Amino acid sequence: MINWRLWVGIVSTSFILLIALFGPALAPYEKDFMEPSGYYYNNSEDFGFYASPYPPSKKHLFGTDQWGYDILTLLLYGAKYTIFVGVGVALLRILLGGVLGIWFGLSGREQKKSNPIFGLLGSIPAFIIIYFLLVGITINSSLSVIELTLLQSTLMIIVGFPGVYAAIYSKTHELKQSLYITATKALGAGKVRILWKHILPHLRSTLFVMFIKEIILVLTLIGQLGIFNLFLGGTILRLGGSSTYISISRDWAGLIGQWRSYIYDSQWILYFPLLAFIFLLFAFYMLSRGLELKQKSMMQKFPHI
Repeated sequence: MINWRLWVGIVSTSFILLIALFGPALAPYEKDFMEPSGYYYNNSEDFGFYASPYPPSKKHLFGTDQWGYDILTLLLYGAKYTIFVGVGVALLRILLGGVLGIWFGLSGREQKKSNPIFGLLGSIPAFIIIYFLLVGITINSSLSVIELTLLQSTLMIIVGFPGVYAAIYSKTHELKQSLYITATKALGAGKVRILWKHILPHLRSTLFVMFIKEIILVLTLIGQLGIFNLFLGGTILRLGGSSTYISISRDWAGLIGQWRSYIYDSQWILYFPLLAFIFLLFAFYMLSRGLELKQKSMMQKFPHI
């Protein structure tokens, strides 16, 4: 039976990674290009004023925002922040939590002193922790886009890796009790050999599936923060008749957050970044689901492994 979910996930995520890598080169305009506004006069009966936002057209496939910026261009420039931060944070969560979980699970230590800290981090929603730590830093910050992105990524790693640690520790501790590992130890095998020859081969597929799921969790967290105007790379707050929040990096969650008021008027401004973000989550979900089905199929074929 063809695992179509896996193939859909592979094709979709490959397309997304290409967009992240080559987005600026594919953009139809420069990042700072603005479609001008002004008056037109053809004759006494054909005159008026034209201004942004412009709806989707051949000139602007996704239309423009209220200032005249091409939406497709902004999406292509901002893709790298959304995608690479999501993948990078998830990868570091897996590496940090996985290494600690395997090490302590293999050594047999219960880590009673550390468990309360991990339990505390795991019991408080990550959004609440990060929001109150960053709300005074991210908005109109003196830090650069790269510095803010690194700070935000570091916080997302810290609040997320305890969950990975707990799962990997439990799995490693369970594998350690297996009879074949007990026999291997009786024959004189050391921790390094047991880890390399027995633990890692069993955890490899589990870690990869967890990695994809962590990407989804990180992207969801970025989206939640974006709704509350904490954008990747920083937020510009313009005060006036009504407060306006602007994403500096143009990450997809940030574009959704800054344009969420257009749900009632000029909806294309909101819908295109929203659809892009939904497609991003869908791609990684299909990849995760396909890998799970593949892993389940392998276990049914070789239940002794």
